[in-house]
Amino acid sequence: MNNILGGLLAIYKKEIHGYFYSPIAYIFLFIFIMIPNFLLFYVFGGIFQENTASMRMFFTILPIVFVIFIPCLNMGSWSQEKNMGTIELLFTFPVSEWMVLLGKFLASLTLILVYLLSTCVIPIMTNILLGNFDFGQIVSQYIGAVLLAGACISITFFFSSLTKELIISFLLGLTVLLVLNIIGLIPTIVRFADWLGMVKQIFIWSSLYTRFESFSKGIIDSRDILYYLGVIGVFFYLNLRSLESRKWS
Repeated sequence: MNNILGGLLAIYKKEIHGYFYSPIAYIFLFIFIMIPNFLLFYVFGGIFQENTASMRMFFTILPIVFVIFIPCLNMGSWSQEKNMGTIELLFTFPVSEWMVLLGKFLASLTLILVYLLSTCVIPIMTNILLGNFDFGQIVSQYIGAVLLAGACISITFFFSSLTKELIISFLLGLTVLLVLNIIGLIPTIVRFADWLGMVKQIFIWSSLYTRFESFSKGIIDSRDILYYLGVIGVFFYLNLRSLESRKWS
């Protein structure tokens, strides 16, 4: 057990060092802070337009930020290992493949958590300027953001495992995340015939964006939690199958 945990920790440290000992983490941190805040305050008016102590608008646009941000961050998670020829070395650690995947996943999620924590300045400023901030609501919103990030990371990891090309990995991850977000919006702009009611519900149920709406409103729904955990589990499984296939290639 100690060897397994030690191996997992070694993978985790390797990935964290890879992020923070290169400019990429700091560039993405700057972008992650600037873009959502620009959209929130200068495009949508932010808290000053709503005149209420709420971050709902910020979390409404967060899934779209993740669509671009997370594929950029993780496009090289496996693709770069293949290009550099380090993927075989990576699996020499005394851990199983799923532990290697878990270590990389936790490192990426840690980076996203750092980025999310950097946005806490918004509720602090909001509480100072407008007062009476609903911290119960913001806890729900951040829980949803972490679950959404985990789902997006697992998806982009899988597509990175399919190719050596970083740009292909990025485009595959971005496309799938974009589809899984906008698919839930289709029923709001397209009129479905009554006999297509089940298709309409599938679009809504399978959307990363619509599943996040309850969290953005400050509501924690167990069905949404299970959905995100299910997405993570499915793409973890697919990622492992993809990694196993390297043995036969």
